[in-house]
Amino acid sequence: MPEVPVKCPKCGHMAVSAVGERTGGVSLGKAAIGGILLGPVGLLGGALGKKKKLYQCKHCGYTIEK
Repeated sequence: MPEVPVKCPKCGHMAVSAVGERTGGVSLGKAAIGGILLGPVGLLGGALGKKKKLYQCKHCGYTIEK
């Protein structure tokens, strides 16, 4: 689980909080393991993506994705 950023990289303010989560991108680890275990069908599992946490600075509104 990624840590909450300590400070905003844009303004340096310390008030950063978690605002949500999104799924996106391709998880190469999932695709590799799925390909080994399930063959071509398992490779599609990597296309399901990985979860990313969204954080937002309460001072300037900058959004950080980890």
